[in-house]
Amino acid sequence: MPVLQPIPQNEGVTGRERHLARLASDQFFSLWSYPGLTRPAKRGITKELADLAVIFGDDMVLFSDKDIAWPTHPDVGVAWSRWYREAVVASAIQLWGAAHYLRGASPAVYLDARCEVPFPLPVISSCTRIHLVAVAANSVSPARDYFCEIGGPGSSGTLMHAFGVPEVVEGKRPFMVGDLDPKKPYVHVLDEESLDRLLSELGTIGDFIHYLTEKEAAVRSGRLVMYAGEEDLLAFYLQESLPSGFGQLPFAQGRLVEGASVTIPEGEWRTYANSPAYKVRARMRQRARDWYELINPFSAAVLNAQTGEANDTPLDMHEVTLRVAASENLASRARLGTAFVEKYESVPEGIRTSRAAVSLSQPGRLYLFVFVPWLRQKVTYEKYREFRLAMMHAYATVAPLKFPGLTELIVIGAQTQDETGTRSETMIYAKYEGPVSAEQIAEARELMASESILSDMPVQALRANTAQISLPRRYTRNEPCPCGSLKKNKKCCNVSGARYRKIYAGTIG
Repeated sequence: MPVLQPIPQNEGVTGRERHLARLASDQFFSLWSYPGLTRPAKRGITKELADLAVIFGDDMVLFSDKDIAWPTHPDVGVAWSRWYREAVVASAIQLWGAAHYLRGASPAVYLDARCEVPFPLPVISSCTRIHLVAVAANSVSPARDYFCEIGGPGSSGTLMHAFGVPEVVEGKRPFMVGDLDPKKPYVHVLDEESLDRLLSELGTIGDFIHYLTEKEAAVRSGRLVMYAGEEDLLAFYLQESLPSGFGQLPFAQGRLVEGASVTIPEGEWRTYANSPAYKVRARMRQRARDWYELINPFSAAVLNAQTGEANDTPLDMHEVTLRVAASENLASRARLGTAFVEKYESVPEGIRTSRAAVSLSQPGRLYLFVFVPWLRQKVTYEKYREFRLAMMHAYATVAPLKFPGLTELIVIGAQTQDETGTRSETMIYAKYEGPVSAEQIAEARELMASESILSDMPVQALRANTAQISLPRRYTRNEPCPCGSLKKNKKCCNVSGARYRKIYAGTIG
């Protein structure tokens, strides 16, 4: 009997739950996104853990999505108070209960409502970081009406966030939320519009978790006192780009003059959406989709136990390999996806070749794309797959000699294009610890000589990438375009304008 078995998944009960599940699957991959996981409760009763759980290595994101209709009371203060209790506070209570259970002794999590099918992957460890997200729907339209009435047209209608104000936490300030309980795990409160924008703009599980972590640090440090809408905070975060391709909230790490704080006003998103930086980001999202389309079939195959001969490989080995590839952020995916597709489309028929691409987000991680033709007139598909896998292992053996500082390697073996139009890919993962032994060096050199494995590749030491993804300066026409296309700036986005300045309530030191 094969080791790998299908993993059944719930679709969600309500329309909102199904929408949340589709969003997560489309951005985070189905292999790590699970609607309606359950846990045992008292007296044999089962209980839903969360509306959606994204379990990705040492990070877990729990979502509670409340679809509470907006009350019809004529007093907006009364309507807000009632909706706030049912939509926001109730979600927080559910999420705190789930986090408390998971931090308890030997928590058990199941795929089905009867708690009969155990969750097949590790759920919690001492290293797990739990992120809590409350999604409260149906407030955007009444909020837009309310803010336009008191401040004029132009409000987005997304929830405002203010911290350190007791009346906000008590639900006495319409359409304002804060840190619901500083003594408990932080709960990120999002309306439905903010959720959709965050997932689509951030685009990857790595970017989403990094954003949540930065925001929690900024709030709990006391330095972020207010932001007008989630989209405005997101715009701030995306423009403060790190060399790794992630955004940041620099004040979250203490880069503020003593006693200063930050308020982010409404309009930050509108300004950013019309900037050169956003143009680059939009192109980057398009290019990163190639990486998603490459990885997603692997995720689906493992989830459905349809990996062919690899069904004899344990689930945890499949999962860790795919998780490494899926952990790349948007900037890194854009470059990796472009590098793979560009090479795939240019390989002559019947030729074996390869291409190396470095991860932007993880120093020391390398990808090798190995393109191997299937000579149908000479070998069966099974023999071809065996040969391709052997070639992939050969590249993994030679790689440490060619890339000093290599710590992680993903090799993707791909069938080259031919007249049939068919394609297939295989993926392996290798981790390197310590110096290369004399025996390994000898084997690698033999492969370089006998099979021409990376024999023409110059030695390239891997180090932290210093590419800048945001636009803090003007780009010249002949520089590589920052969107990840691998083309010159003048032949791609052709960006030149400097990033606009931000408005701070305090002063960045």
